Parts: sequence; C-alpha cells; structure tokens
Amino acid sequence: MSAISNSPGYNRLVFDTELKSFEGVLALLDTDISALNQTGKKLIAKSPLSPPEPIYAAGGLAYDAYTRETIVQSVMQENFNLANAGVDAGLSPEFNPWNLIMVGSLAGGGSESGLAGAAIACGCWDDQYKKSWQVLSDCLDAPVYFWEIPRYDADSEKWALRLIKAELEQLFKWLEFQTGRKVTQQSLAEAIRQGNMIRRDLQVFDELLQSDSRLLGGLEYYILQLVSSDYLPNPNELHGIYSRLIDEIRHKSQPGQAVSAAGSAKALRIYLMGDETQQFQLFNTIESCGGRVVGADFRLSLYYEFIDKKGSPLDSLARWIWKMPCNMPTGQRIRETIPFITRQKPDAVIINSAAGSRNLPGSERMVRDIIKEQMGIPVLSIETSLPQQDTEKTEYLVRAFIEMNSY
Repeated sequence: MSAISNSPGYNRLVFDTELKSFEGVLALLDTDISALNQTGKKLIAKSPLSPPEPIYAAGGLAYDAYTRETIVQSVMQENFNLANAGVDAGLSPEFNPWNLIMVGSLAGGGSESGLAGAAIACGCWDDQYKKSWQVLSDCLDAPVYFWEIPRYDADSEKWALRLIKAELEQLFKWLEFQTGRKVTQQSLAEAIRQGNMIRRDLQVFDELLQSDSRLLGGLEYYILQLVSSDYLPNPNELHGIYSRLIDEIRHKSQPGQAVSAAGSAKALRIYLMGDETQQFQLFNTIESCGGRVVGADFRLSLYYEFIDKKGSPLDSLARWIWKMPCNMPTGQRIRETIPFITRQKPDAVIINSAAGSRNLPGSERMVRDIIKEQMGIPVLSIETSLPQQDTEKTEYLVRAFIEMNSY
C-alpha cells in the first residue's frame, strides 16, 4: 500500500478496491521531491495546462506543483492551515485555494524545495497563478521564467505561430541553462513521441467511460487526469502504469467478468466542467446519489489531439499549443469542447467554480446557455473550496439535481 493510503483525507474517500492497478496511480502522489532530485535530473515546475515536452526535451523532470502540492497537502493530509501560510507569504486571501495551498506548502520549504526553477506559461490561465510564482521566486530562491501564449484568434494565426515559436526557442535556452542539456530536434521529437503515448492513454480512459457499464469510477478517473499534467516520474513509466490499468479495466469488461453493481445503466450520466475541485468527495457524492461521471474537461487541453510527429517538431508543438482549448476565448472554447462532451453521451453537465477563481465568474452563464442551446441537457453550477468546507450545501445541490433529472 502507498503511504498516502494512511492519510486522513484518503480515509474519507471511497475507492474501487477491486481495481488493483490503481494502487500504482496513488503511489505517484507519494513521489518525494528529494527522491526525484536523486535521479540526477533537474526538477522544473510548470503550469498545469502547459505541455511538459519542452522540459523533458531539455533532460529535466516536469513538476506540476499546483496540482501535486495541493492534492497531497490539502486533500490527503488535510493541512488546511497552509492556505494561511500562502497569505503570509504574500498572496491575497481572496485567491483560489489551489494557489494558496501551493504557495503555503512550497514557501514553507524555502530553498529546500528541491526545485531547480519554474517555467510558467502565461496564456489564458488564471493570472493568480502568475502572481503566485512571482511570490515563490523570492521564497524559493529559484529562477522563474514566464513565457507567453497568445489568446487564440484564427485571423492572427501566422503572427501567433511566429510568436509561440520564438517564445519556445527562448524557453529552450533558459531550460538548457538550468539543466545543462541542449534541446535538439531529436530530443524534442522524442519528448513529443512519449507525450503522445500519455495522450492516447487519456483518450482511452475517456473511451472506457463511454460504456453503459461503470468500468471506471469518477474519483479514479479524476485523479488519473490530474496526475497526467507533468508525466512524473517520467513519460515511459507513467505510460506503463496507465497501460496496466487499462488492461485490467478491459479484462473486467469482458463477458463473464463481474461488473460493479454501481454500473447500472440507469445512472444519470454526468460530465464535469470548469475548475478542478479539492473536494474529491464530490465524485463519491455523485455516485451515491445515482449519478455516474462519464467525463471532464479539466485537463482536456493537454490531450485534445496528438502533437503531429511529421515535419519540424518545433512547428508541430507551436501549432498544437496555439489550438489548445484553454487558450481560446470562453465561447469558442466551449464550442470546441462540445464534440468531446457529446462523445461521452452525458445526460447532464455540472460546472464547478473554485472559490476565488477568476476563470469562470462573468462567463458561467454564457457557458451554461451554450451547452443548453447546443446539447439540450440540464446544467448545474456549483462552487467548491477546501475539502470539508461547505460540503453539505454541495451535496444537497447535487442530490436534488440528480433526482430531478433521473428517469
């Protein structure tokens, strides 16, 4: 068993104990930074919704601190006081809890964090994240590099691709200085090849959720998405873990193999959108109320399509980044996402906003209207914060929504 299985947050959650290979995924959350540094590779922090390929092409290890520090410290260990530590470090208490926990956790370690630096993409991601790393650059005594991704606009494609390529070339030079390894066409092509393996795995998980039977629980699926953003401990090993899990699920789905009773086809099929939630119990709540999670767009931008392996690796990566849904204006992003949602055959959509987030407020109604207009299915909006905070209200809303729309 992984050490995280003994944490208080883990013990509040209900996992599929019959899915033996998922233990390997939980072990990824126990990955210790000091152990990663002993590999001899430099650990570089990254944005959750930016590709890890540049870091691996430079011989480094990517680390999504926003996700990993928060899951371990807040969700599992329930160290909620780290939010106050984030404020003490220089953040506003109005920031979303993911940034507060990340900064509180890393700032407490100071220069002992083990990070060689951070390469932070500044695209359409929340500006709070940029501010968080401006604070952390002083706390960690580590270099932080900000690189730009322009907002998607089809009419500006030629200009935008030139800008992204120039930004990537400057990023490569910075990474080379930190890792001591030069980025070459060959190393970037290999990083893209390995990244596409992870993308295919994530696409397979979505395909498994299209089934009428419950082959993969919502909580397990959510964690699989979250830990994919940095390819730790390395792309090949992560692909191996995902592959074993996929093989086990497929074996369970074969005729004659038992399927969980929770896999009733009458369950309300729910697609989740918006901000990631620290309230992992939301997924247990959905299933206990008669729903089933059949997909989520939280990390869809990282695997919406493969990076083209033909031609120049730099050109292919730049074009792929340019078309990432997260870099599009909200209305266009939702319209581009709808085909992926439709593929999962949902009966309803739940949109989550993280308390303090600036990603959805002001546009949430537009998102809801587009989904209702183009898909004709009901939509519920919720807001979540730290684990165990206002969970009764969330559970009440979800339960009532599922009961109202079940048939």
